Amino acid sequence: MKIETKVGAFFIATLAVLGVLVFNTGKLHLGNDKASGHYLTFFDQVAGLSVQAPVRVAGVKVGEVRVIELDHGRARVEMGLPKDFAIYQDATVSLSSIGILGEKFIDLNQGTVSKGALDPSVPIPSKTGVSLDDLMGTLGDVARDVKGVTGALNRSLGGEEGRAKMDEIVDNIRVLTAEFRTMSQENHAAISHTMANAESISGDLKERIPRLAQQFEELGKHLDAMIQETRPELRGTLQDVHKLAGGFQETAANLKNITAKLNNGEGTIGKLLNDDTTIKKINTAVDNLNDMLGGFKSMDLRLDLNGARWTSRGDSQTGLGIEIAPRHDYWYALDLNSTPDGKIADSTRTVQKIDPTTGLPVTVLEKTRTVTSDQALTVSAQFSKRFAENWVLSAGIVEGKGGGGVEFRSMEDRLRLGALAYDFTKRDDKPNPRYRLTASYQFWKNVYFKAGGQDLGNKELRSFFVGGGIRWKDDDLKKLVGLASSAK
Repeated sequence: MKIETKVGAFFIATLAVLGVLVFNTGKLHLGNDKASGHYLTFFDQVAGLSVQAPVRVAGVKVGEVRVIELDHGRARVEMGLPKDFAIYQDATVSLSSIGILGEKFIDLNQGTVSKGALDPSVPIPSKTGVSLDDLMGTLGDVARDVKGVTGALNRSLGGEEGRAKMDEIVDNIRVLTAEFRTMSQENHAAISHTMANAESISGDLKERIPRLAQQFEELGKHLDAMIQETRPELRGTLQDVHKLAGGFQETAANLKNITAKLNNGEGTIGKLLNDDTTIKKINTAVDNLNDMLGGFKSMDLRLDLNGARWTSRGDSQTGLGIEIAPRHDYWYALDLNSTPDGKIADSTRTVQKIDPTTGLPVTVLEKTRTVTSDQALTVSAQFSKRFAENWVLSAGIVEGKGGGGVEFRSMEDRLRLGALAYDFTKRDDKPNPRYRLTASYQFWKNVYFKAGGQDLGNKELRSFFVGGGIRWKDDDLKKLVGLASSAK
């Protein structure tokens, strides 16, 4: 046989073996089937479950699906488990998946030992879980219901008229809650006393009602006898009752006349009840009071007590800062600082020196520059505005001079990096504007550490500082500020 024929036959045989393996992949199992146990179960539907899918107990793979067939309208599933794996008579199986879109597997509950071992020929009962399609259908029904509710709310409350209704309802609820709160606080003791009296009275009535019923029955008998005896006197009493009824009718007429005048706006009370302008003024005053009290309630008052050590001038700085923040994105800052303020002084004097050329004494002018430091009390007042949450721009008076700065804040304002420029007037003692760079980090509760450089634009005055401080909010001082403002 030629070599080409042998190679061709070998190639054809190899393709045949590969074809058999491909068509029997679903029936190919690793290991020895004789060492495995086979159990059956039935499901109404097994969408997503495939051959060789895992069988798990408590999430741990213990076997796999061997066969999936249709048997009288139900899915017949054959599982391969280790031969010595224990399955008991109350065991159950259910379909499950890893996550929403993960692979499907059979979740096996082995049952309890006391029920005895299950015969492999008996199918294991299955439990039906909620499928993703059922869940999506239910969610679709819920979405349609929610859409109907939101549509009804939109038709009822949409537009300016609906917004006006909601505003009116909120205002009414606010007024009612304030009145109920005041009423309950003023009458708390009286209500408690009344409830105690009511409890005492109910206890007494429980004991006395049977006796009162008997006494009323006897009283009725006595009244019947008295009426028979005093019938002439009763006629006079009825006449008095008629006169009293006439007086009540006259009083009712007077009350009707008074209410008519009130409805027509007559008198001070009538004008108050019927004049829309007066009512609007009262409502406006109440709204202004609510806005003012709400503003003070939402306002923050922050204090900053700090100090630092100047490296070049060998002196210390102490300061107290107060920030009044009506809102989170802007605030007003007032600072009082005792700062070692450096100043430049130039002096000129006449001295005699030896001329190196002639060797004779000559008179020359010698200039001397000195730097002095005075402890000065300075006042700063600035307006600060927050942008993009992390950036703060400020402007105003800085240590008695005009200036402004920018600051980067992060980690809920615990980390701050800032640059400040002020005092742009050119003077002999400070030739250039004053620049300050500061970095601070709040490392524990309200305590922070800071460091930076001062007078970076003036070489002779340039200094670095290291220090720290405490920042905190003061609610009591905020209440005092609110009371002072409302008193005005």
